[in-house]
Amino acid sequence: MENKSSVISATALMVALNFIKPALGIFLLPLYLNVLTGAEYGLYTLMVAVSGIVNITGTFRINSSMTTFFWDYNHSEELLKKYLSQLFSFSVALSLLCSLLFILFGPLLFDLIFKDDSITFYPYGLIVIISAVVSATNSVYFIYLKNRKAFNKLSIILLTQIILAVIIQVILILGFKKGVYGLLLGVMIPYVLTMLYIIVSQKQILDFHFDWAMIKPSLKYSIALIPYLLIYWLSSTGDRIILENYLNLETVGQYALLMTIAGMLFLVADSVMNGIRPFLYESFQKGVNATGEYSQKLIKFFIASNIVAAGGILLIGHNLSFITTEETFLKAIPYFTMATCIVFLRSYLLLFNMQLNYTKSSKLISSISILSLIVLLLLYHFLSKSYGLEGVLYAGIIAGFLSSIIFFIVAQGKLKMDYDLIDLWLIPLISFAGFFAVHYFLNIDLRLKGLIQFFISIIAVLLVLRGNFREIIALVKNKEVTL
Repeated sequence: MENKSSVISATALMVALNFIKPALGIFLLPLYLNVLTGAEYGLYTLMVAVSGIVNITGTFRINSSMTTFFWDYNHSEELLKKYLSQLFSFSVALSLLCSLLFILFGPLLFDLIFKDDSITFYPYGLIVIISAVVSATNSVYFIYLKNRKAFNKLSIILLTQIILAVIIQVILILGFKKGVYGLLLGVMIPYVLTMLYIIVSQKQILDFHFDWAMIKPSLKYSIALIPYLLIYWLSSTGDRIILENYLNLETVGQYALLMTIAGMLFLVADSVMNGIRPFLYESFQKGVNATGEYSQKLIKFFIASNIVAAGGILLIGHNLSFITTEETFLKAIPYFTMATCIVFLRSYLLLFNMQLNYTKSSKLISSISILSLIVLLLLYHFLSKSYGLEGVLYAGIIAGFLSSIIFFIVAQGKLKMDYDLIDLWLIPLISFAGFFAVHYFLNIDLRLKGLIQFFISIIAVLLVLRGNFREIIALVKNKEVTL
């Protein structure tokens, strides 16, 4: 039976779930600081970065194929179940292989990558390797549920996983004084339990008799996406590894907190895209032209959501003293405008790659991503070496702007979307010009700066939704796709 879900309900669930984990992390940060030093928090964030790259490469990111190839099999329930089983089982096999390789070579890799002697593979690296490959495998099933619009079931699974992670972390770091080790175990254990639940509840999901006619196209597609995904990883967490080679662990921890809060903007963008993507793809599949009024209004909803999220992040960031009194982290406040700009630029990539992914242009995505990655690495090397934390942020803004422009041009060549360029580019750019003007030219209390920036975002949202506000709200509330 087909699952009916409105755009607004789907998006609300995804936003809520994506926000719970980082929001709890921020809420519990003062608690963590009672048992963790700044350097230990920096170590923890570096392990999160390692987990991110293994999540991408450890299973060749074959889970991403479910997003696109699902639609090739959804005409038959039997074929769709078989495809789910093939992808999940193949991901399990790759996870086992990846874990074995890291057990053999992990210590050597850690010695080569990290400068600080306290960053060791055992036990930290091994735990995050297991967490990463298990998480990547679980997401095969999660994406399957998203495409089926089974958001309620997905939300229960993810919410349970998040709650377990928080409970286990608190018990281990406060009750047993396990520090970073406890934090990492608190992430791994719920992932493993979730995998066991999936295997037990989906009784035929494990099948190691691989159908290469299904696996090969998916593997070819997913491998081609890896360079593009590495851009996301490097922009969100991987840059902390670069910082560790130029700065100390305490500064890495400061930067991590900065990007954790600013990164909540990307969680909004990703959640909204997850909510609207099935509806957009469904309309494309039914033959509706990509320039149709329906698609345009969903894009307006995406842009408006990101702008208001940017304002909200700036408001939170400039009121960081309500979250923690740790001086090391409070020094990050002046950098929030730059950090938010970086993350907003990354949200454009979600939009433009939605077009390219629908046309299965993964090779093209990767080719551009490789070029962008080279530019970003060069900027990181030269600017972070000379300007430290501020240099890393400048590098992210420059590389993010260039990437978004290139992806826009290429995506339009593949699947023409009749964007309103005022909504897409002009209003967001003017908004951020206003944010930076407030940051650099108003000599007022930081909290007031955040409030003014938030009001600027509200005005920008009203401009984006001008004349279409009621229509767009009605559209995203509708459980049926009106074509």
